[in-house]
Amino acid sequence: MKIQSLKFLFLLFAASAFVSCSSDDNGETPTPVEKDKFVLMTTTSRFDAGFITPIDGFPSGSIQNNNTKSLQVANAFGFRTFGKWFFNRANAAGDQGLQKYTINADGSLKDEGFIAGSSQYLVVNETTGYYLDVTRGTLKLQKFNPTTMLRTGEIDLAVVKKDGVQYQSVGQHTIAAKEGKLYVGITYGTTAGGGYGDDVFNAIEFAVLDIATDKYEKTIKYDGLKSIGWGSSGNKMWSIGDDGALYLYSTGLGNSQFANPSIIRIKKGETDFDKTWVFSTKDLRAGNSIATALVKGGKLYFEMASVPLKVDYSNLTASIFEYYTYNMTTKQVTKIEGMPLHDYAYANEQAITEIDGKVYLWVRNGTVITTGTTTKTTVNEDGYYVVDGNKATSVFKVAHDGSIQGFAKLSEN
Repeated sequence: MKIQSLKFLFLLFAASAFVSCSSDDNGETPTPVEKDKFVLMTTTSRFDAGFITPIDGFPSGSIQNNNTKSLQVANAFGFRTFGKWFFNRANAAGDQGLQKYTINADGSLKDEGFIAGSSQYLVVNETTGYYLDVTRGTLKLQKFNPTTMLRTGEIDLAVVKKDGVQYQSVGQHTIAAKEGKLYVGITYGTTAGGGYGDDVFNAIEFAVLDIATDKYEKTIKYDGLKSIGWGSSGNKMWSIGDDGALYLYSTGLGNSQFANPSIIRIKKGETDFDKTWVFSTKDLRAGNSIATALVKGGKLYFEMASVPLKVDYSNLTASIFEYYTYNMTTKQVTKIEGMPLHDYAYANEQAITEIDGKVYLWVRNGTVITTGTTTKTTVNEDGYYVVDGNKATSVFKVAHDGSIQGFAKLSEN
């Protein structure tokens, strides 16, 4: 039995003492502690349909990618959580939109509502959320109630429009929140590119809104970088560090050509970019992309390609990545040992994740085998490792030929 709290430990001890001393023992035993709820998303091959699988308790050893409670979905490209809720960027049939799920008492998945047309999104709290629906306008941010999953209005951000730019959108790649403010990424691109990797300015711009009033306050700008995030998967590509700062990832994808992947931040108590701080891998190793990171205990956890990424993306899907930490005080970079090379953490929102105070790292290692005109990838390992200092050890592996697209613990909202 897994004991999860001091309170339960005390109750268990008291019950044991009572059984040993009382002549009125009625044979009753303590009620078992309910196990933590986890969600695992996997694909059946590298990029394909897959399963959303609820799991009771933290998995260990070798597990299957599905069970009797699993839901097969047409789109399994990462998911996000909010308390006991989790969200996919499509419904089970594969229709684009925002799909909400919970886990029933019997361990099965419950459909909690769907908002058609939603792409990028953010859940702020139980009653406030935002999303982009380009059919309603690329410069309009939609509002919804995450509890009811109903649209509740929209915010017109035409104030950020610039003359002469073919394609303009808000929230396509990033919608983030910190300390009562909403940070909405602004995309200035081309009609042909549709806002993906086609940035026409060498700068990042965000609209800042007050969440209480939904009022636009200002636009903030960071020169010398392009595009935060890449809004086509469940990976939001930003995080709040344990220092209270908002960390935003400039991936290096698109016309940036992997030259300067970086992380910038907005510090706790501030509403503009911290121009005194930036983390980049360009001077560590040429040709990289940052899509996952975590700031905890004065360290920034990130991944870096072991060889330069090619601008034609021909090696982006190879198992060539490693995990590192960056000490934010000493600026020392240290490789985390104990793991094989792994795949790029593109869609997996929880590739680097914290669960109950510990840092976990996703590792998928595959070997590409080409026979004549046929190419096949053999999966050697697909699972999670836990970090201890500068080393990591395996916790669980999934026995399949596909790929983990996310793993998270659910909690009460």
